[in-house]
Amino acid sequence: MTTKRLAYLAPELPSLSATFVTNEIWTLEAMGEEIHPYSIHKPNHAAHGTKAAALASRTHILYEHNIKSNLGALKWIAFNHKRSMAKATAQLAFDVLKTGLFRKVALKLVYQFLHGAWLARDMRDKNIEHLHIHFAHVPTQIGMYAAALAGIPFTFMAHANDIFERPLLIKEKIKRSHKTVSISNFNIKVMAKHGGNTDKIEIVRCGVESNLNLKERESESTSKPVVIGTLGRLVEKKGIDTLIEAAASLAKSSLDFRVEIAGDGPLMDDLKAKVNAANLSGVVSFLGSMPHTEALEWIKTLDTFVLAGKMDQNGDMDGIPVVLMEAMNFGIPVISTKLSGIPELVIHKQTGRLCPPADAESLAAAIQDLFRSPEQTAWYAEVAKERIVHEFDLEVNAKRLLHIFNKAA
Repeated sequence: MTTKRLAYLAPELPSLSATFVTNEIWTLEAMGEEIHPYSIHKPNHAAHGTKAAALASRTHILYEHNIKSNLGALKWIAFNHKRSMAKATAQLAFDVLKTGLFRKVALKLVYQFLHGAWLARDMRDKNIEHLHIHFAHVPTQIGMYAAALAGIPFTFMAHANDIFERPLLIKEKIKRSHKTVSISNFNIKVMAKHGGNTDKIEIVRCGVESNLNLKERESESTSKPVVIGTLGRLVEKKGIDTLIEAAASLAKSSLDFRVEIAGDGPLMDDLKAKVNAANLSGVVSFLGSMPHTEALEWIKTLDTFVLAGKMDQNGDMDGIPVVLMEAMNFGIPVISTKLSGIPELVIHKQTGRLCPPADAESLAAAIQDLFRSPEQTAWYAEVAKERIVHEFDLEVNAKRLLHIFNKAA
């Protein structure tokens, strides 16, 4: 069934940190869909490559439009589409009163409403019939007003930080949406705690391009150290400090290993100091940030991929990290933590190993066990690849989204 003309809205597009959004757009376009991309901000770290550059060239950046432009769009809608204007204004008034008339957040909602007016005018000009939004916080605050002003249905996808730390008006967002999409059952429970109607929420995974028939990695000499890798922004929730502590414990064992840490971020200096303090500079190396394609090639070289995620002091944590899917898709055995939606991907002792968050000793033990039982580890990797194919495949989940879009009135 052919879908409608679709608009896509995300915080930063195309962004190096949200390649799952761009991959989703490209997959839908490859399936014959017409996508019109919009971004709140211009990406600080744009995705690399000619394909990404082409997407960037046709992506409208909402916050680059000034107040005069936004007010002009709002005036046009008020004159030409009075019913839509009344509906959207009523939503804004309700939200401002609910959040507190004289609070800063209420002023932000008014500001977002004005940007939503420009988006609505542009979507009307392009005859957009459905708006899909990634992330439940600011993008959905802009998008739900824009959809009301444009007189079209919208859907939005909840990921992690957007509902863990910033669940503002989540009940109302779900109620106004055609459908709300969640990457995990864990997220559905979070939204339910904020009053969200779970009957309107459906699971769609952020996926990867799967391949069950991947070429097996060539075996290397057992005399070489095993390579343990992790990749992510160097922030508290990634648990890289826990991995370093686990490495300190492993250094006292008979395991010959090295740890490679890919990524950059505000904790780089602190983490390097931690490595030096533990006398691990000979076995732990920092690779810095790298383009997505280069990161994928690097993951293929690993003996295991570890993501030691945990909740940070602000309550933020990962949802289901796509990088875990990518490692599993390459047949790389994975170790992660019992956190958020991760156990829906990494099923303990079936598709990988799970440890309690912030538990370095358990992590070290899991790494040792992985290399003590190579046959069992190979089985984990095979089952993991099958799970990616059937549940976390990019095209499978794009079709799930299309089914939701096509049912929108």
